Amino acid sequence: MLPEDVPQVAAIFRDAFNEIYERRGFGPVVPDASVGAAVAQAYRTLDPDGCLVVMLRGKVVGSGFLHVRGGTAGAGPITVDPAMQGHGAGRALVADLCRRADAAGVRSLRLIQDAFNEVSFALYSREGFVVRETLARASFRSRRGLPVSAGIRRARAGDVAAIVYAEAARIGIERSQDYEMLLRIGDVFLAGEGASDGSLARIVRGGVAVLGPASAASVDTLLGLIAAATSDLPPRTDTRLLLPTRDPELFGRLFALGLEVHSLCTYMVRGEYSGPGCFYVPTLFPESG
Repeated sequence: MLPEDVPQVAAIFRDAFNEIYERRGFGPVVPDASVGAAVAQAYRTLDPDGCLVVMLRGKVVGSGFLHVRGGTAGAGPITVDPAMQGHGAGRALVADLCRRADAAGVRSLRLIQDAFNEVSFALYSREGFVVRETLARASFRSRRGLPVSAGIRRARAGDVAAIVYAEAARIGIERSQDYEMLLRIGDVFLAGEGASDGSLARIVRGGVAVLGPASAASVDTLLGLIAAATSDLPPRTDTRLLLPTRDPELFGRLFALGLEVHSLCTYMVRGEYSGPGCFYVPTLFPESG
């Protein structure tokens, strides 16, 4: 991806996501092309070698991003111009992302796919991705005054090494560059000495708070991190996150806070996967697992 590609990448990002959501009866999810431009620019800084475009007759018709983190990697977002779908661009793009991951020694390549999108499901399945988790795309309105444990605090730049070490022990992903970025553009909350009990990242933009990644040794710790990450927000801030559907206790307790489930996603993996040994909230930005 070159700098001059970004405007077209941004427009396709908007059009592709809105088209599939509106076709399924949802409203548009990307308000304007500036969202796609911000994603592309951020990833060109974070993972410059993993930012790809696919061309058809000399024109950019899609883009994809690869985020290599040692033996694991994330892929996404992956979008193709709705007007140009069905010509093999998506398959060529995903195949190249997989080749690049293999060349980098990646043993486990992960992505998040909207379950209602049967076209992308078939595309990823043909390239060897297998559904390993079902995720709920959910949200709730923040509340002020939630009790916050005394053992939870905000992270500082000097905490990155401890966060990465503790998270790798819980979920097997090492991503220091992600946490360095998250601390620049958002906040990270820690539980326990050196994040030994858990951590949670938060980005707040335009009246919306996005939570993740998060991992914790217990449901109480994860809920405590969520409370810490939302209790200082303006009341009723739209707070969004992905939740593995296999955790009924976590769902039950979040429903008590007014959790709403909007759609389901699949967590697809190409290669090795053992699953997180903890309570886990995946991240949509950066899409590294």
